[in-house]
Amino acid sequence: MGWLMGGTFQDINFDLDKLPTMPLVAVQMMKLLNSSEPSAGALAKVIAKDSAVSARVLQIANSSFYSMSRQVTSLSTAIVILGEPTVKSLVMAVCLRGMNQSLGDVERLLWEDSMVCALGSRHLARKLLLADPEEAFMAGLFRHIGLVVLKNQASTAADFIVKSLMKSSKTMAEQEREMFGATHAEIGAAVLEHWKLSEVLSLVAMHHSDVALDEVTDKNIINITGLVNIAGQLPGCFGIFGQPRELKLEDSPGRKLLDLDIEHVEDIVHEFKNIFEENRSAFLS
Repeated sequence: MGWLMGGTFQDINFDLDKLPTMPLVAVQMMKLLNSSEPSAGALAKVIAKDSAVSARVLQIANSSFYSMSRQVTSLSTAIVILGEPTVKSLVMAVCLRGMNQSLGDVERLLWEDSMVCALGSRHLARKLLLADPEEAFMAGLFRHIGLVVLKNQASTAADFIVKSLMKSSKTMAEQEREMFGATHAEIGAAVLEHWKLSEVLSLVAMHHSDVALDEVTDKNIINITGLVNIAGQLPGCFGIFGQPRELKLEDSPGRKLLDLDIEHVEDIVHEFKNIFEENRSAFLS
């Protein structure tokens, strides 16, 4: 199942009346960014309303992943140095963590899975020059938002999610439709549309696994979907769900979609793995 650009993702067999609302800090931040030209101070003031979000943004911003030349202790300085798009990405990442109704083992694993994919997507976008790194980050961050919704709404979802992601089940979509009425990809696309985020993010959420984009001509969507598909293997690499698994880049649908040289991608992924391991506590604590 797929949708054309300009279509809707709401027509699925799932209770969309219970979709989560976007966290308040994220709503206020998006509103400010969509206004004229917000100052770093005004943006910092909005983010500072949530101390947990503020602390996490600064913690991640000071990791070597973002190559800060000096330790940054204020939000306004971080915004000036990193830029609004990067800070927006970090705020959305922190807000996603707080979306869970509880933060047990499965919720923590889903958060880690999303963060690794987001960071990996950003790194690939920067190195391959195929997409805006922050847009790739957001697409990677939200690729499994449908799983977060399933976990919050269905009592049987937690066990299913862990078992499916541990073995990277190819029949996951069929089982989801049978058990829940819709796949996590379909639910994720509907959530992002409900939040009025870009159609790019909804389409990537919908096709992050199957990369079925035959009817899509927008090169940016194709590129980001391919990057997120590749980065989607990285959580398994770090043993987020179960034992660490080897990357299978040769068979990666995303690599094939973008016709990327396997050795070049392997080099970029190897570099990312080293950077991530150095900063793992900053990203995932």
